[in-house]
Order: sequence, then C-alpha cells, then structure tokens
Amino acid sequence: MSLKRQFLWSMAPLLVVTAINIVSVRLFLRYLGKDLYALWFYVGALSGSFGFMDMGLGVSVGRYIGVALGARDTAAVRQYWGTGNLVTLPLLFVMALVFTVLGVCCGPKWFNVSPENIPLLQWAFVAGGFSLFLAYYNQFWLVLSQAHLDFKFIGLMRSGINLISLPLTIWLAYYTKNPALVILGGACVSTLQLGLFVWHAAKHYQLGLNFRDASLGRAREMAAYTGKTFGTLLAESFLGSVDRLFLGKIAPTIAFDAYNIANNFGGRIQGLAGAVMGPVFHQTSRAVGKGSQGSAAAIFNETFDFTFGWYALAAIWTACWHPVFLRMWLGKDWGAEVAPAFTPMIIAFCLSGLASISTAQLGPLNRVGVGLCFNIVNGSLRGLCVVAGWYWHGLPGAAWGFLISRIVTVAQDLYVIRLVGGGGWLAPRTWRHLLAQVVVGLAFFFAGRLLVPHPSLWEILPAALHGSLVAAWLSRQYVRKFIAGLTTTSNLQTPGPMPETPES
Repeated sequence: MSLKRQFLWSMAPLLVVTAINIVSVRLFLRYLGKDLYALWFYVGALSGSFGFMDMGLGVSVGRYIGVALGARDTAAVRQYWGTGNLVTLPLLFVMALVFTVLGVCCGPKWFNVSPENIPLLQWAFVAGGFSLFLAYYNQFWLVLSQAHLDFKFIGLMRSGINLISLPLTIWLAYYTKNPALVILGGACVSTLQLGLFVWHAAKHYQLGLNFRDASLGRAREMAAYTGKTFGTLLAESFLGSVDRLFLGKIAPTIAFDAYNIANNFGGRIQGLAGAVMGPVFHQTSRAVGKGSQGSAAAIFNETFDFTFGWYALAAIWTACWHPVFLRMWLGKDWGAEVAPAFTPMIIAFCLSGLASISTAQLGPLNRVGVGLCFNIVNGSLRGLCVVAGWYWHGLPGAAWGFLISRIVTVAQDLYVIRLVGGGGWLAPRTWRHLLAQVVVGLAFFFAGRLLVPHPSLWEILPAALHGSLVAAWLSRQYVRKFIAGLTTTSNLQTPGPMPETPES
C-alpha cells in the first residue's frame, strides 16, 4: 500500500469523528449546560497532563518492532511485543489509579466548581481513570497494527467505533445530564475496540500478550530509547495542557468553555495530521531497519506536500468565514463568545498539524533528545504566552498568545528539514501555493461582501463555494486516478491462457 493510501486510511476515522463533532459540541452544550460541560473539560484537562502514562513504552515498542519487521526478524518482534505487554499493563493500572486519586482529592480545589457539583466532579474523575487506562492500552495495540502497516483495518475499525461512541455519549448526555456517565459510556466502547485489536492481532500477526517471549535483554535494549521518549511525553503532558490548567483556575466558566470549544475544534484539525504520523513513523523505522535512511527526505516531502494545501485551506477559510460558520454551528450567542479566539487558534493548530511530520521522524532517526528539547520550549512558551495574553486582553489575548507560541513548531520543522535534506518550508513551491490560496480566498471574501448581505447566513454560499472549489482543486490528481482506474476496469476483457514463465 502506498504512503498516501496509508495516510487516507489513517485519516478516515478522524474525518468521521471531526464531522460528527461539529454537531455534537452544540448538542453537548445544550444537554449538559455550561457548568457541567466545563466539568467534563476539567477532567479532560487533567487527562492531558497524563500523556506520559505508558512511560514512552508504546512509541518505543512500535519503533523497535518496525525496525525488526524491516529486518524480517519475527522472533525479535515477539520478544519486543511480549516485553512491552509485561511492563505496560501493571504500569497503566498504577497510573490510572494515581490519576483517579489526584482528581478526586485535588480536582475540586483546583478548578472552578460550585459546591453542589463537587461529588459529580469526583465521580467523573473515577470514570476518567478507567477511560484513561483503556485509551492508552488501546493505543498500545494500535501501534502494533501500525507497525505492520495495517492502516486499512485501523481506518475501518476506528471509523465504526467512532460512529458507535459519539451517538452513545450524546444519548447519555441527553437522558442523564451526567458527565461521569458520558465518560463511562465512552470507556465501554473503548473496551469493544480493545477486543477487536486483540482478535485481529491474534488472527493476522499470530501475536497475543506473549508474556513468555518477554526478555530482560530486550527491555535493556529499549531502555535508553524509552527513557528519552518518556522525558518527551512527560514534558508534553505537563506542558501540553498547561494553558487549560491555568485558564481553568483564572478564567470564568464561560470564557473557559469558549477557549476549550476553539481548542477542541482545532485539536480535531491537528488530529487529521496525526493520522500521517503512524505511516511516517513506521515507514521511517522500516527504512532505518533496511539501512536506507536516505529515504527519510522523500517521506517528509511527500507528506508535507500532501498536507500543506489542506491546512492552508483550513486556515484561510477560517480567517475569511468564521463568523457565519460559528453562527450556524453554535448559534448566535455561543458563536459570538467563541469567535474572538477561533481564528488564531485554528491557524495555530494548522501549524501544529504540519509539525506532526517532523515529530514523527525524530523518533525513528534517533533524535528523541532533540524532540524533548523542542517539547519543553514549546510547552513553556505556550503556557507563558496564553497566561500573559489573558491578562493583557482576555480571551482574544490568550488565543493570540497560543498562536505566537507556535513559532517553536516551525523551528522544529526547519531542524528536521535540514537533518534529512527535505523541502517543506524551504521549498519555493510551498510559498507559491500559499500565495495562490491567499489570493483566491481574498477574491471570494470580497466578492461575498459585494454580493450578499453582511452579516447574514447568506454568507455561507460564497464560503461553501470557496471551500468546495479549492478542495476540488487539491483533490484533482486523486480524482483523475480514480476515474482512470474505473475506465481501465471497464475496458478489461476476459484474459486468455497465461503464458508460461520460468520459476524464480
């Protein structure tokens, strides 16, 4: 399967959840109310601080399995996988317990919660601990499928799981008005997903828990890489949600909700690039295992060119049309609350999405320590800029502070580009493409102002035309290939006897 097809299969479940999320955010706001919706985000903010739960073992095992598969060493694959399982299971259990205790004891003191909602917040943290354990153990098995480049299975299975999970949680929010039960419902669906991962691995890779294949030697071999990865995850976990942790303390509920709605939507957009991280990480790992490290530049260039146009469209379209989009999505009142933070945060997440490519290559190229340094600077600057922006100009200042902090992700891209000899931000075609999209976006924006009333919902017409035409242009080569494939299939005739060929 080609690299771009792997991207598309990885992106499929994220496209599904992003599309459903556009509708679900408004429904959750309506069914839970602003106070309970904020309570749900408080649990999510602390969950983000536990991104180090597996101590980096998931990434480490995935990298070493990818290298072993590249070298065709199936015995090493079983040993790496069994060692990872033996260490990860008890580790995740202990970390989930720590999360639960910390949330129950300290959550009511840290976040702005009314006294009558404190018991509900504590039960939400209990459900959150169970959900967190399942999320990370699911991720561990996901890495196994990615290492085998089984992205079609991952895309189909996770798309189906998302189609089950989101309607279920919306139904629970509607009937129970209880965020703890909403979180628990999502955890039950995660249990089903874990079962599917285990079944698929046993059938197609002949791998289970493989405790008997665990090896102290393999643990020592992965220790240094795991330690550096753990440091990166630790920094990313504490600093990755530091902006929300501090805003949860200093900002009123309605501003915190507005910031999180923009953050959540932007995270979905960034997550679409997260789909390319699996193929990039494991393709680069296999290249290292085969001794063809020079192909890293080709992987970077192909991925960057594939994603840049879409992120440029997302950023420019948001800058032009976010008022009418937010009004249709969230309604007049909530749309007005979120609007000041929306554009800068979406642009920031687009830059972060592009940086996912360089992040995915640092590990296989054994530059985890450099990635740790970038993460520390990135998270520290984000927290500083967001808090300073809040005190300077409230919610808009916090959002623009978030955008300013993205300069670190661009610096990381430039480092990897120089390391592998890639193009990316240094390629002239990147800037020509961006200029073309800016010109097209401005043309549609000013034409819309002249032809339809402002402000009004009629603005969605030029907005939709702008987005659809540019999206069609970005998809043109894939549409041509699809049509060519259909034409070739329709012209096929029944073949005659195949000529004999010498055995290889």
